[in-house]
Amino acid sequence: MKKLIAILSMLFAVPALAEETAQAAASATTMSLMTKGLIVTAGGLGGVFLVLILFFLMIRIMHKFLK
Repeated sequence: MKKLIAILSMLFAVPALAEETAQAAASATTMSLMTKGLIVTAGGLGGVFLVLILFFLMIRIMHKFLK
């Protein structure tokens, strides 16, 4: 019963989420090109560093298994 209530509440929350997304998209169109570029650059750099950290951790884990 709790699962059914959770699913129904999620279904009713979808239109509100769509409205919030539309408002966020409308506000994104008013940002300057420089701001959009900085956001994309920060996201890209964050992704690159995340991958580098994951590689580093995997190498350390593999070294521990080899010893």
